[in-house]
Amino acid sequence: QGSRPFGRASSYVHVGPHLSLASGRAMTGTLPEAEKQEVNESTALLPRKFKTESPVGTASGAQLTLNIIVGGLGTGIFTLPWSTAGASCMTALAIIAAVLALNAWTIGILVEAAEIHQAFDLGTLLSVLPDRLGSLAKIGTNVAIWIGTFLCLVSYMIVVADCAASFFQPDQRDEPLRKKLVCAASCLVLPLCFLDQRWLSLTSSLSVGAVIVIFGVMSQGFVAEQAADLAPQICILGLSSGSVAMVAAMMQTVIIQMCILPMYGEMKDRSPGRFKNVIAVSFLGLFALCAGFSVLGYMSYGPMVNSNVLVNLPMNRVGGVAKICAAVSVMGVYPIFVKPMLASMSSGLLEQDQRAKIGSTVGIVVLVMLTACCLSDLGKLNIVNGALSMGVFVAVVPFLVGTHLIDNAYSKSLSWTVAMYSLLIVGSASTVISLFMVDNYVKDLEPACIWSKRQH
Repeated sequence: QGSRPFGRASSYVHVGPHLSLASGRAMTGTLPEAEKQEVNESTALLPRKFKTESPVGTASGAQLTLNIIVGGLGTGIFTLPWSTAGASCMTALAIIAAVLALNAWTIGILVEAAEIHQAFDLGTLLSVLPDRLGSLAKIGTNVAIWIGTFLCLVSYMIVVADCAASFFQPDQRDEPLRKKLVCAASCLVLPLCFLDQRWLSLTSSLSVGAVIVIFGVMSQGFVAEQAADLAPQICILGLSSGSVAMVAAMMQTVIIQMCILPMYGEMKDRSPGRFKNVIAVSFLGLFALCAGFSVLGYMSYGPMVNSNVLVNLPMNRVGGVAKICAAVSVMGVYPIFVKPMLASMSSGLLEQDQRAKIGSTVGIVVLVMLTACCLSDLGKLNIVNGALSMGVFVAVVPFLVGTHLIDNAYSKSLSWTVAMYSLLIVGSASTVISLFMVDNYVKDLEPACIWSKRQH
């Protein structure tokens, strides 16, 4: 999450001579050497010239599968047990599967259009839209990604502060201390924002390691509670308003539409069919990770699990290591978010004026710090971010691409038209509802629970 724009940060690992998404979501910016037309983490989302030749991909399907799976390991996954507490176990599993299936379908729409128009980043693809629609779509999407990226940076500071605070005040929440820790973390992360991205690529492995350790800690706690007959009562099946929060939280975890086209452009021997197979395999892996994390966290800590499950980890040696890994990994990913934000702000002008670039970097870090001092609930922040991403990248953008940029027999059928307008209407309505329902509503689940069980 982590924490994936709308959503987590974007960390890159080397795939041959290219760079690919490793963790979270990226916003594209503008390189000063635009004539190179490279598709990487700094590719312009704003208008640029089309390529005369398609990029030659070097990334294998297995490498891209791993990158996409790691892309789901942002801060959003830390919220899933809290969301599950308001949705019930079986309902949460159904929502996770449905959200992944919907995202896989919309990604397929974007990839089909990218292959038709040989446009391998979202900005270039949107510029193919007719008349002024293309320009407006690019600007609107760029603004949406920037806002989502900013919220992701805020979520990272919340995670760092929560992890650090548990070492000072493990049994109580000290808001002044939390704000001091946010400020300290911001001071530590600021110098990292001026490092080259290749020095930050190792953060993806830290993210994976942190999730593995957290899984282990939660499993250990669950087994201990079972042995001591102290496991909390949970709802196996129920349906209440908390399901809305589960949808938005899951969306925040897995939406990578803004990054998927550069990844497709880097695929060796690419074709929409082969890439859809990669998405299918990687999303099966994400289902296992998200489902396991959600249910295990809920079963381990019960209905009152924190919106940041890291807070619930025990303050023993293993729990401390898990928190440190999570905090270090998100601090390492933080600068990778800042760089494309800078690149998009003035179409490369900041690259020519180092003082302006430094000032803008400091400004972003300070603004994130001030926002993180005011916002402390990771769950609600992720729900808002997920709701916005759902509206833009799962509803509006695929609708525009599907209705204007795919030209085949099926796209002219009535069923396709109905599907596209249903996607727009349902996605937009879900976004609005999610923005007004930002809690997990765990108290509403108790009377609506059909099948509850105390673990033995």
